[in-house]
Amino acid sequence: MGQLNVGYLQGTSNSGFKITLTKESTISHEGDVRFLTSQSYQDLPVYGSKNFLAHKFYPLDLFTPNPNDASNIGWTSGNNVTLTRDPSVAGPTGIGGVPLKMVTSGTDPYILSYNSAAWNVCPAAQGQQWTFSIYAKAASTASQCEMFLFESTEGGNYVSFSNPSFTVTTSWQRFSVTRTLQSAATTNIQVRVDGPHNGPNNTVWWVGAQLERASSASTFADGGADTAKEDSPHETGSIQYNAETQGLRLYKDNVWVNEAGTTNVAGAVGNIGTGGGFTVAEGAINTNHQAVTGTENPILFEGLRYNDGTTGDETLGATSNTRSFLEYVSSSNSSDFAFHTGHSSPGNVNWPQFLAVKVTEWTFGQVLNRIRWYKHGNMVGNVNVWGSNQDVHRGNFTQTANLWTYLDRLHFGGQGSGSEGGQVSRSFNNTAGYRWYMLEMVDIDSSALAYPSVGTQGGWAAYPLTFDKT
Repeated sequence: MGQLNVGYLQGTSNSGFKITLTKESTISHEGDVRFLTSQSYQDLPVYGSKNFLAHKFYPLDLFTPNPNDASNIGWTSGNNVTLTRDPSVAGPTGIGGVPLKMVTSGTDPYILSYNSAAWNVCPAAQGQQWTFSIYAKAASTASQCEMFLFESTEGGNYVSFSNPSFTVTTSWQRFSVTRTLQSAATTNIQVRVDGPHNGPNNTVWWVGAQLERASSASTFADGGADTAKEDSPHETGSIQYNAETQGLRLYKDNVWVNEAGTTNVAGAVGNIGTGGGFTVAEGAINTNHQAVTGTENPILFEGLRYNDGTTGDETLGATSNTRSFLEYVSSSNSSDFAFHTGHSSPGNVNWPQFLAVKVTEWTFGQVLNRIRWYKHGNMVGNVNVWGSNQDVHRGNFTQTANLWTYLDRLHFGGQGSGSEGGQVSRSFNNTAGYRWYMLEMVDIDSSALAYPSVGTQGGWAAYPLTFDKT
């Protein structure tokens, strides 16, 4: 065992003077200890923070919508520009990818990637410092361009921004903008690039976009997990901060635990169930609000509009004025059905059926606890309600065991329940915030059955529904 006795220890740099101890070491003192400047605790290790933009878009193929993003958008439209994916142009050395080609057609050309909730890249807050960087080159002559780093609200409206201009030459160069966020209203970050302002028919290529919480642009990362901290020894009970989800993960039983069980049995911090919901204390939206959902909400569905007719499209034939699932209009006219699975009993009707709805872009989700539904006499019966904050998309959203937290079982009347066009309201137990909610329709039984029991199955129909917080 070693011992170091120091009579007088002083550092001359607030940022460069550190005392580092191993986990077995202790530090003690005799007499007074004075800290002449403010002190800070050891930072939590951070992972997954190299390029936030990569979790929403493709930094090496900005034109192509990211299939892992439920909003499914890319940099495909703009003001006074034509945007295309241009595989004929090679990206910068070591970066690669398929550049985004921008051809201007007037003054003030820019990509429409701001001022809407769909373009919020990731959560952010006042006082944080962020850097946006990107590679660009011009077709024939040097051109003056701009890049924007926006502070935005949860609703997607921009609050303030930084927008430096720079000269794009005929060779690939990297450009960046750094901003310390100023507004207390800021909850998210957005970015934009502007083309040359000196007339139409200018061409610029863009690739290798990166957004990071940093004071300057670091080495480009295409979005893979940050493994810099993974090489350090793992101790049971170690905690890391997830920069994308703003949650914590715990090292337990020789593995990093990102999610907890329904009673937090796995010991992870900040998540509830496989769906990864957040509590109100952690920031989930808990405001009472009727008709949270509408036709603007992203949806995923399976088996809810089915043709089991002998010819043609029976569903459209029976529902000539087919409504959106979330249009939420009352009707007693079958031409206004939003849901119609056909008339087989059960025939070719696929069970279960699914309707997943993204209710918010907010990282910590929204607490919802009621569904109101305008019903048909031959209505769905037992329905399971699920919540999720996971990466839900068209290819995986029906995987309830892996991506969703079970919330409750509801019953909406079932076969022969009558009251055509009447509203049926059902509340479900939920105190956690989720970005996605899903209804899993399991039968048309007239009796309420306990989960996971399934009753009579067959065709059914209904008018639109909505989700509420009461």
